Amino acid sequence: MEGTRQTTLPQEVVDAIVRSTERLEGASSILSMLEDKAGGEPVTASEIAAVRCVVESCAADLDAAWAGI
Repeated sequence: MEGTRQTTLPQEVVDAIVRSTERLEGASSILSMLEDKAGGEPVTASEIAAVRCVVESCAADLDAAWAGI
């Protein structure tokens, strides 16, 4: 059996990944609620913008963390 490759990431990158994962799970939950809502009533632009804002901020946090390596 081959050995497992180990890589150590800086704590800032690990923290950004954990934060982003948690926030993206929340965005996924919001999207699920919006899908349910869309079956019976319109989804507003502000609701969609809230999800986009979460995704964009996660992407920016991850980009900044990776840039620091």
